[in-house]
Amino acid sequence: MVAAAFHYKNPFSLVVTGEAETWLPALEMIVGPQWLTIHKVSGENQLLKVVESGLADAAVLDDASDWTVDVLGLLRMIRRFNQVFPVVLISSHSDRRWLEDALRLAVFSVVVRPLELEELLRQIQRMMARLDRMMRQGDRDP
Repeated sequence: MVAAAFHYKNPFSLVVTGEAETWLPALEMIVGPQWLTIHKVSGENQLLKVVESGLADAAVLDDASDWTVDVLGLLRMIRRFNQVFPVVLISSHSDRRWLEDALRLAVFSVVVRPLELEELLRQIQRMMARLDRMMRQGDRDP
């Protein structure tokens, strides 16, 4: 089980857009429903509400979504109210300027297409580990 070694008590809550949604049944089976909660959103406003409300621990955003705002624009909006929220971007972009912009916006990682289940699982596991470390540090603070 991917999440069995982690110490947080609630399932890892993930908001997902685009191509990553096709891998959700496999992810839920591999990670386990007790460790993973998925939020599907139908637009940028709904995504921002889920993130701002604290319902999600992290996001996987696909730049192939047909939304009015691009993923870097969404990441800018997310950063206005949460500087550390982990966001994985799925993209066809591999040009230096785009990647530098993503890094300036503190993207957790960029996965260049084609998206494979193993890579998506690896990124989710890394985000879960980061949350676990943050939770443990918070437990030690007086």
